[in-house]
Amino acid sequence: MTSIDWRARLTERGFLGARQVPCMHGAAVLRSWGEVLAAEAALRELLGRAPEDEGALRALMKLLLETGRSEECVPLRRRLHARRCRELGIPEDQWEASVSFLEAAETGASETARAADPYVAALFDQYASHFDDKLRGDLAYRGPEHVLDAVCETLGGRSGLDVLELGCGTGLAGVLLRPLARRLSGIDLSPGMLARARERGVYDALHTGEITAWLAASESRHDLIAAVDVLVYFGALETLFAHVAQRLAPGGLFAITVEKGLGPGYQLQPTGRYVHRVDYLRACAREAGLAPLLEREAVLRTERGEPVIGHVVVLSASA
Repeated sequence: MTSIDWRARLTERGFLGARQVPCMHGAAVLRSWGEVLAAEAALRELLGRAPEDEGALRALMKLLLETGRSEECVPLRRRLHARRCRELGIPEDQWEASVSFLEAAETGASETARAADPYVAALFDQYASHFDDKLRGDLAYRGPEHVLDAVCETLGGRSGLDVLELGCGTGLAGVLLRPLARRLSGIDLSPGMLARARERGVYDALHTGEITAWLAASESRHDLIAAVDVLVYFGALETLFAHVAQRLAPGGLFAITVEKGLGPGYQLQPTGRYVHRVDYLRACAREAGLAPLLEREAVLRTERGEPVIGHVVVLSASA
């Protein structure tokens, strides 16, 4: 930590009112003058009083990166993500996995195979009250419609199905799948989302839990398993696909959406969502004994006004 008197540097450079200026403003002025160490001192003074101040943390990280001191960003980044965990209401004893995941998303670490369960549950509990309005209004979300169209194309007129929806959320897809179902079940990590789904009255059963573990423990068989906008929180899909294959009835369908990736396999994005390359999906399906019936690209939603391209895929269990 630098011991430079940054206020004195402001005064020496003719800045009026240096003794009263807020730290963030002083740091910005000093950086504009090329006084990097003095700017750092101002930011560290602020963080000494407010250790999780987001603006100061990000400004100091940017300064450190620009001066070739990236290793010093690690504790600051973790402090920033701990702040996010507190905002989401994640219990402190569950912070480690969530902080590590958020750090991986920000830095592009590829070894992280899936999102942290406490983070996903807390994130969607927070979103539950306005989730539908956000997705349908702001993001023009059409994933459920794309999956329904794909499923109807591959069902061959079948109905009266036992349907399981993975990551059912508030039930946006469940409403569309209900007419196909003799029995419709849903599972989600977020109790808040499930409460909204329950209000729709379209599910015969709703379960709270992590979907891979739930599938592994289940003994039920289903004619259709759907995962709409869920696999974006999984990177590696081999284990999930294997469990799904075990839970499909003969000839059963697995219908999914993923966001389109251009690199090999899967990549974690700064948004905290994964993208997948279609040939990776094919490899996971082949390993699990699932056969492709339909693949197409579609606009799943928008992000900052730009279309988000994804893959809509329907796989079949052996008959």
